Amino acid sequence: MIIDLDSHLRENEYMDEVFNLEGTPYAQYTPVPIEGGAPGRQRFRHSLGTRSARSGAAYNHNYMYDPKENWRGGEIAERQQGGWDLERRLEDFKIEGFDRQMLFPTGIIIPTQNIGGLGAALSRSYNDWVVRFVRGYEDKFWPIGMVPAGCPDAMADELRHCVNDLGMKAVALACYVGPRNLDDPAYFRFYETAEELGTPLFCHPNGGGGEIIDRFDTFFQMHILGRPMHCTPALIALVAGGVFERFPGLKVAFFECSAEWPLYWMHRMDDDYDWVNDRSASHLKMLPSEYIKRNVWVTCEPDETRLPWAIEELGADRICLASDYPHFDSEFPHTVSAIKDRTDITEEAKEMILGGNAARLLNATR
Repeated sequence: MIIDLDSHLRENEYMDEVFNLEGTPYAQYTPVPIEGGAPGRQRFRHSLGTRSARSGAAYNHNYMYDPKENWRGGEIAERQQGGWDLERRLEDFKIEGFDRQMLFPTGIIIPTQNIGGLGAALSRSYNDWVVRFVRGYEDKFWPIGMVPAGCPDAMADELRHCVNDLGMKAVALACYVGPRNLDDPAYFRFYETAEELGTPLFCHPNGGGGEIIDRFDTFFQMHILGRPMHCTPALIALVAGGVFERFPGLKVAFFECSAEWPLYWMHRMDDDYDWVNDRSASHLKMLPSEYIKRNVWVTCEPDETRLPWAIEELGADRICLASDYPHFDSEFPHTVSAIKDRTDITEEAKEMILGGNAARLLNATR
């Protein structure tokens, strides 16, 4: 079974349906269409974004997806249809040779990072919508639930709703929200629930913004920094902050940083631990790298040069396939074939990366 662990919807085409908050105390936040027309051109007025105007303007790369720009021949813009049209997505799905595909929204930050009850309402609205959206395609497309990290008190209940009521196999974990890191005790009930249910947490970058990223003012600079500078604080909080020590059954997957990314941090955390394990790291009972090997999975880029190093140090059983379809930097339609054609990793490792690891992580038997 070949499983794509990371693809995205273009839910912005249906924002008034996705985040329909009528009947809640937050009805005024329901997005309002401002431009009609064919799919791919819909726009909405809303105040759900969590980024500053400056950051959003600097990170803007809409030209890549605008058919009128014809960027790189228009192929990237054309394939965005797969983000809102499941029949079109299914065509591309078959070209790649996938058996299952996990679905994130593109705007992960809206349901996961809005603060308080609004965030909780947005997560619930998205989760209920996306299950309706994939109805009839459930044997191919598996949505990832959103939980409101901006409202920690609601996270455990939303997790139960995603798993018990909606049948989801994984939920998203924001890398951080404002000053709150993932080792904050406010998240402990959520972790306890995830451990109880055996639900993997998918830690996907937060969408480009953040204190370190926002000091730059071009998409090129911000995109380079955004992935590792989001996931690294999350990894350090979970490992060095003692979350994995407190919740040994947690399963956390990291996305869009490469399989090479955790190796440096394994080495660095182990080195520091050797010096401070009698004081500020005394709450840890193992080397940091041992927690990573026990609790962490990562997705790889099919063409990353040092993949064999990651297999050797992290383990072939910890690395999964990710296409990032339909985004501009996806390797579509060569994600699967690029792994299959490699000569520097074993056939057994290929089988594990292409789907075996994801199936075990998700407890997927069909």
